[in-house]
Amino acid sequence: MIGAYTIGKKALLFGYKRYGVPGAILSGGVVLAGYVAVRRLLRGDSNANSLGEALENELEETTTDDDGTADGSNASN
Repeated sequence: MIGAYTIGKKALLFGYKRYGVPGAILSGGVVLAGYVAVRRLLRGDSNANSLGEALENELEETTTDDDGTADGSNASN
C-alpha cells in the first residue's frame, strides 16, 4: 500500500526535477490538498466499502435535482 509520505515524496521530486524549488512547493501543495480532500470524502461516507462506492455516493448526491430525479428527466412527460 502506498502511503501519504510516498505520494508526497514522489510529487516533490517530480516538481523539483521539472521546475526546481517553486515546482516542488506547488506540486507538494496540490498533492496535499488532493489527499486531504479524498480523506474527508472517505471519512464522510464511512459506510462505503471502497473509494468507488464513496465517489458514486458523493456524485449521486450532487447530481440529484430538486425533484428527485438523478438524470434530469421530467416524470410528467
